[in-house]
Amino acid sequence: MSDQFTCSASRGVGPPLHKKALRVCFLRNGDRHFKGVNMVVSQARFKDIPALLQEVTDSLKRHVVLRSAIANFRRTDGSHLRSLSCFSETDIVICCCKNEEVVSVNYSINKDFQRMVDSCQRWRQRRSDSGTLECMKSLDLPEAIQLYIESHIEPVVQNTRTLIYRGKTRASQTKCIVKMVNKQTQSNDCGDTYMEAEVLRQLQSHPNIIELMYTVEDERYMYLVLEYLDCDMQEVIQQLGILSEACARSVMRCTVSALAHMHQLQVIHRDIKPENLRVCFTSDQWNFKMVKVANFGLATHYRGSKLNVRCGTPCYMAPEMIAMLGYDYQVDSWSLGVTLFYMLCGKMPFATACENEKKVYAAIMSGGPTYPKDMKSVMSPEATQLIDGLLVSDPSYRVPIADLGQYQFLAL
Repeated sequence: MSDQFTCSASRGVGPPLHKKALRVCFLRNGDRHFKGVNMVVSQARFKDIPALLQEVTDSLKRHVVLRSAIANFRRTDGSHLRSLSCFSETDIVICCCKNEEVVSVNYSINKDFQRMVDSCQRWRQRRSDSGTLECMKSLDLPEAIQLYIESHIEPVVQNTRTLIYRGKTRASQTKCIVKMVNKQTQSNDCGDTYMEAEVLRQLQSHPNIIELMYTVEDERYMYLVLEYLDCDMQEVIQQLGILSEACARSVMRCTVSALAHMHQLQVIHRDIKPENLRVCFTSDQWNFKMVKVANFGLATHYRGSKLNVRCGTPCYMAPEMIAMLGYDYQVDSWSLGVTLFYMLCGKMPFATACENEKKVYAAIMSGGPTYPKDMKSVMSPEATQLIDGLLVSDPSYRVPIADLGQYQFLAL
């Protein structure tokens, strides 16, 4: 690598100087040929900035002509380094005499310091690449998020793809969750650009879609502050067992309302399932007040051209998605049918979640749903009719979300 150093990269990104000794290169203001003096800066060696200014002046005098003693240190962007704590590891510092303005030139640094800079950059990159959400702590959240929510938050979900905290907003003490997503990993999962925040902004203010309260984004991660709801439908089913048709009807009405709104705005969810249906209860436990569609990490826009990416949860995938023959909004109809079947029967219509993906895909592609023998006699004809209308293998004959109002199960 050349020993020419790009000025825009001169600011160090290491930790602030406290007890640690930091390696710094001091350049002469305006001198493009002088390759700098390397020095170790620490509070143990220099008690304050004047002491460091004197030491740097003495060092530079051996190499360049100075108009006077060095009076201040600046970064290449012109900002002052006014205290020892301003310095960072591998900083490039411009040394100015009294009344001098920083001269913008293509400064050079010596090869020893360049090798040190390169080594530090490789270490930071390795550290960045190896860091996963599984290792993140609440203190790693951006300052903008930490200022928006209270400091005491607790992790709810933490894996390689997503980190979710539960807490409260500082201003209104409103319950919320903070969702941190690795954008690249999520984009790989959905086969497209990760656009959860963009989609949620577009869908805001619908009563059956989770509310996006605040977002922060950096190069690698997306941070979303979302409204908090009591639990998801999977947790409800685990607690209560299969739902009554009245309860399932309430859940379906809310979900259908949300999906109809999404499809009207050309958004496909692609991962409808009980875990992504969040529930708000009344004061009476297990009495539904509201159900909202959540987790838009796999959502995408549909612009008229069939999609081919296989994504979502295998047991809830539509046949045309599994076969990658091209799909549209109808994949959400299929997933909704699987969800209704599961809520009423406590089982999957085609395969169990514990089976491997190949077996799940084969079962879905083989034909219609298999009703448990003990459920067929007790399930109402209206419920069976709706499930059969949603779980049609050919998407052109599958009932669209917009037409579900004609089914008596939802009208009862």
